Amino acid sequence: MMRCAFCGGAEKAATTEYIEKQGNYIIVIKNVPCMKCEQCGEVYFSTEVIKVIEKILNAIQMIASELTVTVIDYEQNTAA
Repeated sequence: MMRCAFCGGAEKAATTEYIEKQGNYIIVIKNVPCMKCEQCGEVYFSTEVIKVIEKILNAIQMIASELTVTVIDYEQNTAA
């Protein structure tokens, strides 16, 4: 079992929202798979998940010049 680097609590599989501000807009990616500490709530992403997040952010950056808030569903962007 993995332990939280901050508090030592147990981690469990979960989903979360990833929120990032880029320039003048905010991107929300929902349903992102993660490991979450049961004690403090700290979230950890696998390398594969980070790669998908980066792919989503790069794609949004190209069309987001007029957007202020973007909500993306992680699960809908993993089917390649």
